[in-house]
Amino acid sequence: VKVAINTWPGLGPYYVAKAKGFDREQGIKLDVVMNEDTVARNSSLAAGEVDLAGITLDAVVIARSRGLPMTVVGQSDFSYGGDGIIASDAIKTASDLKGKRIACAEGLPSHYLLLLVLNKQNLGPKDITFVPADDGSQAALLFTSGRVDAAVTWDPWISKAESLTKGHVLLTTREFPRALLGIVAANSDLLPQRKDRIVRAQKAWLKAVDYCRKNPDESAQVMAKEYNVAVADFKRMAAGAQLADLDEELATFGTAQKPGPIVQLANDANRLWLQAGAIKKAVDPNDVINWSIVDELRMKEK
Repeated sequence: VKVAINTWPGLGPYYVAKAKGFDREQGIKLDVVMNEDTVARNSSLAAGEVDLAGITLDAVVIARSRGLPMTVVGQSDFSYGGDGIIASDAIKTASDLKGKRIACAEGLPSHYLLLLVLNKQNLGPKDITFVPADDGSQAALLFTSGRVDAAVTWDPWISKAESLTKGHVLLTTREFPRALLGIVAANSDLLPQRKDRIVRAQKAWLKAVDYCRKNPDESAQVMAKEYNVAVADFKRMAAGAQLADLDEELATFGTAQKPGPIVQLANDANRLWLQAGAIKKAVDPNDVINWSIVDELRMKEK
C-alpha cells in the first residue's frame, strides 16, 4: 500500500506502523513516499500511482472543484500550533493585518488559515496585499528579509520565530483547533477495488498512533530519522499536531446519515475558497467525504 506524505509531523505514524510491523500484521506492506509538492501528490493519487495521500480537508475541496478524483477516507491529525502567522511588532492583533503585505503559499492550508483569520475579523482577501510564496519556508524568508509585514507559515518557522531579530508569533492554530484538518485521501474512482487494502492500512495507522502515545521517545526517534531532523526538533514539530485516534476520527466523521463536524468544515472551505476565487463553484461535501473506510473501522471497534 503506497502512501504519499510530506514532512508534516501528523503523518509520521505511517513510518512507525512500518517500523513496528503493524502493516505486516494486517497482511500488507506500507510503502511511504515523501513528497513536499502538493500538486505532485495529488497527481500521483489521481493517476492511481499511490493508494493514499496525506493532505488537508480544505485542499481536497479545491482538488474536487478542479475535477480530481479525490475523496477523504480518514483523519490523520489536526494542526494545533504547527501553523500560524508571524508578524512585525507593529501588528499586535489580527485586525492589524488590514492593509498589510502578507506572504503566503497560495491554495495551501496556510492560505486557508489566513482566510479564516481575516473572516473572523470581518475582513476579506481584498483587505490585504497578498504576496504569493512557494511554501511556508519562502513565506518566512520574505518576512525575515523585510519584504512583507507578515507571513503565514508552519514549523519549524513558528518555533523559530521568537529567535528572529524582529517580529513575533501573532497567532497559531491553537486558537483555531481542528480548522486545519489533516486527512488521508484516496482515489474515488479506484476506492471500491482498493477498499480492503486501505482499511488494513488504516488499522495499522491507528495501532501506530496508539504506540506513539505510549512510547513517545522511541516513536520520535523513528520519525525524526525518516524526516531527517534531530529528535529534539521533531518533538517540537510534533507538538503542533494532534494525532487522531479512532475516537477522534469517529467523532469527526460521524456517519453518512448523521455527519460529524467534517461536513461543516467542508462547507466552510467552500465558502472561503469561493470568496478568495480559488474555486469557481462549491462542491458537494458528499463528493469530498467517503464514510466507507471509517464505517469499517467503527465495526472493528464494536
